[in-house]
Amino acid sequence: MRVSGKSKSRIPSIRTRVPARAVSNPENKVPKMNNLPHTSSLTILNMKIRQDAEGRYSLNDCHRAAGGDPNKAPSEWTKNDQTTALIEELEVSGNSPTPLNIVKTGPNDGRGTYVAKELVYAYAMWISPAFHLAVIRAFDAMVMGRVPAPKRKRVRTTAVDVAFRRCKNIADMLPNFDENQRLLMAARGAYKLSGTNPLELLDVTSIAAPTQDNYMTPTELGKPLGLSAVIVNRQLRDADLQIHTPGTSGGSDWTATEAGKECSRMFDATRKGGHGSQQVLRWSEAARRFLTAKASGKAA
Repeated sequence: MRVSGKSKSRIPSIRTRVPARAVSNPENKVPKMNNLPHTSSLTILNMKIRQDAEGRYSLNDCHRAAGGDPNKAPSEWTKNDQTTALIEELEVSGNSPTPLNIVKTGPNDGRGTYVAKELVYAYAMWISPAFHLAVIRAFDAMVMGRVPAPKRKRVRTTAVDVAFRRCKNIADMLPNFDENQRLLMAARGAYKLSGTNPLELLDVTSIAAPTQDNYMTPTELGKPLGLSAVIVNRQLRDADLQIHTPGTSGGSDWTATEAGKECSRMFDATRKGGHGSQQVLRWSEAARRFLTAKASGKAA
């Protein structure tokens, strides 16, 4: 009997789901990347973990994220009896694709050990509890669509007193430097190591000479005589006590002659703000007496 289209019953089609076969790669060929990009959204400790075409994760990237200890390399982990047993259990349970794929040929960026997610957890547990926890959180963050915040590294700085002592010990081994120069060297080194200049911390802008002579700048020499630093430097130059030698940013523009060395001394003085130092040629009371006599002679 013929049944009209309206009353015709529809027989639902039955589709049989065929279990997926495990994918083998006996020739260690590089998987094709047509269906899936070579990188995934999984990030472990700021390291992006690559995936192969079947979605397995790169243990080599995980190894690098964990610090790259040679004893914890994927090749060492796969030698483990417990690892072998776990891989066999995954294969028996019908895991698709195969849980382990070792690629030894092809482009360098495609080579390595690629494993299923369960093996990533196992590998992380084998490395350390801390890395295992990092992997768990990374997978959770990937599922939730969040990127785990990078762990902030604590910046350690050397204490200023420790830095100063270390630098002073080194400065004491250097020849042809007096105690003042060694102290200034140690202060500059302490600033580089700790970020604090110990002399600036104590409001010390320069270090007094080891002798009892009072060394003065050209400004201090000329003040009682009403002379500027420019005029004082010129008179000292004309008297063959110093020569003009434009130096570097940290050097002095004046250098004492052999005659001038008897009444002068080169000082290392800290700059304003404690950033670096500046060499300054200072003069003893003998230089002041010379300038006073010169001024008196002109007045007569």
